[in-house]
Amino acid sequence: MIREIGSPFNKRNYNLRPEEMMITGYLILLFGKCQNLAEKNNWYFLKNFHLMKNFLAPLFFSTVLSIAAANGKAAGTDSTAVIQKQAENLQVYRKAISYNDMSTAASSLVTYLNSGGNQVYQDSLAIVYYNLNNFNGAYKLANELYTANNKNTTALTLLADISGRGGESKVSLEWYEKLCALSPTPYNHYQLASKQFILERKLECRQTLQKVVADSAEAMKQPVSMEVSNGYFEQVPTLAAAYNMLGVLQFNDKKKEEAAVYYNKALAVAPDFVIAKQNLDALKPGAATKPATKTPSSSKSKG
Repeated sequence: MIREIGSPFNKRNYNLRPEEMMITGYLILLFGKCQNLAEKNNWYFLKNFHLMKNFLAPLFFSTVLSIAAANGKAAGTDSTAVIQKQAENLQVYRKAISYNDMSTAASSLVTYLNSGGNQVYQDSLAIVYYNLNNFNGAYKLANELYTANNKNTTALTLLADISGRGGESKVSLEWYEKLCALSPTPYNHYQLASKQFILERKLECRQTLQKVVADSAEAMKQPVSMEVSNGYFEQVPTLAAAYNMLGVLQFNDKKKEEAAVYYNKALAVAPDFVIAKQNLDALKPGAATKPATKTPSSSKSKG
């Protein structure tokens, strides 16, 4: 459970200043001494103890209550300042995001979280790290979030994507399998299929791509970014990307006619799809048609 900042049960609220501790201690000792003398049958003291008790008890409790009230007021002031500072940090974060200033966004979120802010913003911090290309930081934080909650799809998305970027295709595939079980979107299935393609799991890859095609309406809405050449990317609907990869699978099995059908389907969805055009051109008579390599984005016939 997240402890609320400024809670009246914050441990520091009970700290006493040295002079307050001394006063309270003297009163406790005096009250205890009176009680001790009475218990030893000191008849004179016993006779007058009830009179002194009527004076000491109210004084003792009055002192303690006064100290508690003063500490409570100070704690309340501190809590208000902390909450105000947290609000300011969140405001800076949101403004930084609107300007795509990821460095400031990260700094303000770290300050906010370290001051006891709502921990749900850890997801946001992991995404900011990712956008800063701080993949190590994003992966580490995402892993911590996943360990705390294995149904955290934001954490799973980051873990799957970053491990794939690092060339760990098998690890990435395992993350995508977990992600697709929780969030079976066409985009996630396409990413899973791309890892299955790299690992040459052809049957699994086809089955996964068919799930993308089966949800064609949603697959039309979700874009995927594909590398045409070094440093140049194009964005197409996930449905078009899935048709193109199905074409590559057919091409690799030396089924050119079936491959052409899928490439044309990809172009019907996205007429400017450069990679699908290149793959279709590679099927023309006289074209240099080498089998696709393991990695779709680096092959002659690209997935």
